[in-house]
Amino acid sequence: MDLSPRERLLGERLEGLYRTYGPETASSDPIGLLAPYREPEDLEVAGWIASAFAYGRVETIRANVSKLFAALGPRPARALGEIHDFRAFAGERLRDFRHRFHGPLDAAALFQAIARVREEAGSVRAFFEARFRPEDADAGAMVSRVTQELVRLDYRPALGRRELPEDSPVRFFFPDPASGSACKRWNLYLRWMVRRDRLDFGLWPGIPASRLIVPTDTHIHLVSRRLGLTRRKTADWTAARQITRRLARFDPADPVRFDYALCRVGIFGICRKSPRQSRCGECLAREACPVGRRRIAA
Repeated sequence: MDLSPRERLLGERLEGLYRTYGPETASSDPIGLLAPYREPEDLEVAGWIASAFAYGRVETIRANVSKLFAALGPRPARALGEIHDFRAFAGERLRDFRHRFHGPLDAAALFQAIARVREEAGSVRAFFEARFRPEDADAGAMVSRVTQELVRLDYRPALGRRELPEDSPVRFFFPDPASGSACKRWNLYLRWMVRRDRLDFGLWPGIPASRLIVPTDTHIHLVSRRLGLTRRKTADWTAARQITRRLARFDPADPVRFDYALCRVGIFGICRKSPRQSRCGECLAREACPVGRRRIAA
């Protein structure tokens, strides 16, 4: 693939970021919560739970998700299969849980959905891989299929009612790219499960890493706009696709591998909304960033 001089520079800086931010910085990310688990079924379950609640401050996410993991014990996949009354479990084991607008019953509903998926498909991996189609342009169509099935489950075991109300906080766990959502948490979970390196687990070989979409949150969106990976002002599904397509010019087989490192640039406060507050001198991509070049030159 022919790259312009500017693209070659950006590609070099992306590789530098990728090599710099690895597992040693996992305490700054929800993926660090999965470190205690070794069995694939436990990584699948714990990863789904951690990614579903991956909104807000990282410190708060880690603290609150840790409470859920403590309630499930060291083998979360097995524990979910042994819960017979999810509503009672919420009252007994999750009564003190709260993460922003989600409470005990919302967490129990998510647990129930994961347990049902495992019961019907045999594993979380089998459930997702069966809904992937080789002809899909990217993972978006699969995510829509998964979401549509999950919102149609019978939630009486956890919520006491079959259908999810339109205003139920549980629906937040199941965003649909068809609605325009960036689906950051779904894409984060897929990154963890599909691609493999020192950080991600590579448990689902039935889904190609080339079809993944960058988990686009405020950090990724800001850094991507600065680097010219997207011009879109809204961090939505279209922006996520644009960012992914641009990163694919540097690694067509695995464009999402740059996601974690780019996100550290935002999470660590190196790149901020206000250029004056940004620490451009610390950014490894500064020469490939118009803002960084101007500030360093000044």
